[in-house]
Amino acid sequence: MAARPLARAYHALATPGPWSFAVLTAIEGLARASLATVIPLLAFEVMGNARDVSALYTGVGWVALASTFAIPWLVRRFRVRRIYAFGAVLLIASTLCYATLSAPGWVAGQMMRLFAMSCATVGISLYIMAYIPKRQLGRSEPLRTFCSAFSWSLGPFLGVTLATDAGRGVAFAFSAACAALFLLYLFRLPLGDPLAGGATAHAAPWRNVRRFAVQPRLVLAWFLNFGREVWWVMFFIYAPIYMVQAGETPQTGALLISCGTAFLFITPVMGWIGRQVGLRRFFMALFAIAATATSGVAVLFDQPWVGAGLLLVSALTMVSLDAVCHIPFLRAVKARERPEMTMVFGTYRDMAGLIPTAIFTALLSFLPLPSVFAATGIALFGFAVLARWLPRGM
Repeated sequence: MAARPLARAYHALATPGPWSFAVLTAIEGLARASLATVIPLLAFEVMGNARDVSALYTGVGWVALASTFAIPWLVRRFRVRRIYAFGAVLLIASTLCYATLSAPGWVAGQMMRLFAMSCATVGISLYIMAYIPKRQLGRSEPLRTFCSAFSWSLGPFLGVTLATDAGRGVAFAFSAACAALFLLYLFRLPLGDPLAGGATAHAAPWRNVRRFAVQPRLVLAWFLNFGREVWWVMFFIYAPIYMVQAGETPQTGALLISCGTAFLFITPVMGWIGRQVGLRRFFMALFAIAATATSGVAVLFDQPWVGAGLLLVSALTMVSLDAVCHIPFLRAVKARERPEMTMVFGTYRDMAGLIPTAIFTALLSFLPLPSVFAATGIALFGFAVLARWLPRGM
């Protein structure tokens, strides 16, 4: 009798579907999460101050964004699986660049890492739309989020611990090994071409930007997700720097990141609460709480443990928004335009990695690090007001 559950589990993992896509996401996520705190701390060590780190992130981000517009052509030319796999190869190559412990190596590694993330995002999105019916997305996406929670709660602390106790080379090797495991699993899955049958609309997302921009509810969904992602970008880059600058160890900064992302485990519960109270009030309240807590970090900057607690409060609100963040888009997008609009909608991640760091670079040229948390808090208040435009019945 015990063989039957094992057989079902093997079948679920060996065929394209919710479980196999969740595992793919988790493995790829661990490859990136294990260096999520190592990378900004390395940049801080190489550059020497938070302003230059911001400038470095901004410059690399703009170049990476420009290069991602080549992905649609690459997907059409080389097929989805190869581009998805190419992202993993870039993750492996990026670890070799980071291992040089130099500014040029960091720049090259970061560009590869960002392009790899774009490849992974496009790849998994196309496979999900091809293999999972719309009516099952409500179950498959929470499963993917839950599995990725293991990677993003364990990865940051594990990566810094390996880098500190065993050497950065071990941390880079661990990340590369996860990417290699991802490649092995990807090619073991019997995945077909999700763009077969002439479905090439995904290949040119920039042609649909104008169509996206004239639909106010899609634009509102984009900005609300952009606001949420802005906070995560700030958290992953500046929270570890804050801890180190306050005299704490790199492990403390990594532990803060891991604790913040560990809230991902409660996304199913928060998603249920959001549906009960209504998304309009849910978005407004959580953005307002996050704005207050993040602004409080700037006020209480000289008390790092209090600041860390406030950042964890903000992380809880952002994770809660993660549970429902795509619902405004999914309810607003027209069925016949879903593939095209999905590709345009996903640009909020790229822009959230560019615009804030550019603003932070300017701020840090004249003001100390607390200005980053103050600016983020002010922006979150703006997004709380913007959430008032969500339909009352949503």
